Amino acid sequence: MTTRRNWTEDEVTEALSLYLRLPFGKFHSGTPQIIRMAERIGRTPSAVAMKLSNLAALDDTLPQRGLGNLSEMDRQVWARFRQDPSIVFNAYEAQILPSPQQTPGFSEQRQANWIAKQAEVTERTVVQRRGQSFFREMILNNYRSRCALTGIDDTRLLTASHIVGWQEDDAQRFYPENGICLNALHDRAFDRHLISFDDDYRMIMADDLPAESKRKLATGTSERLQLPERFLPDPAYLEHHRQRKAERQSMPPLD
Repeated sequence: MTTRRNWTEDEVTEALSLYLRLPFGKFHSGTPQIIRMAERIGRTPSAVAMKLSNLAALDDTLPQRGLGNLSEMDRQVWARFRQDPSIVFNAYEAQILPSPQQTPGFSEQRQANWIAKQAEVTERTVVQRRGQSFFREMILNNYRSRCALTGIDDTRLLTASHIVGWQEDDAQRFYPENGICLNALHDRAFDRHLISFDDDYRMIMADDLPAESKRKLATGTSERLQLPERFLPDPAYLEHHRQRKAERQSMPPLD
């Protein structure tokens, strides 16, 4: 008889990382991402798909809940994620990093040391790029790959906009409630605090925007943000963004 193997914490965390980047309707054994994860951790695609559905049962932001066959490990990992969402990025990061190589000899070590010094300069940039890539996948998934203002659905024109900026607060970077899917133009305006959103998700424009710019920004937009399937924008983050917008407007103009 085959002994049942319990899911480890790392495996559940990796499953959660995938859960955040897949639509609920793709939690089945034929989904390529599920197949790849199953091969990587030595489980069946059906088992991985079931785990994603189990995790959905913990997601109280979903209108449709998943299965209820939860383990204590599932609950612990979900609780850790809600306290520190960077754990799911770390799991994502582990999937894309190369496997450890053999320990180099002396001559190879000198070259490796030189390469390591060069890599130090760009390491933060690379990690940031991967982090933003993960965040983009998660946010576009939440918003069904549509701009929340215009409905544009070409992913080449879409951006995962941080409400609290990437550089502003390390601790808030990976919270799914800290993102809105916007098209490139409105993302630019949002990033520069030229537009923001009130508690009813209506767009607010900066007073110093020219009338024609306001008209262009309002053209083709919905009255309110079209909300995501899960993880609505956090009101506290929106309040922070509005405050930054107000601070920008109160600054004296540059000479």
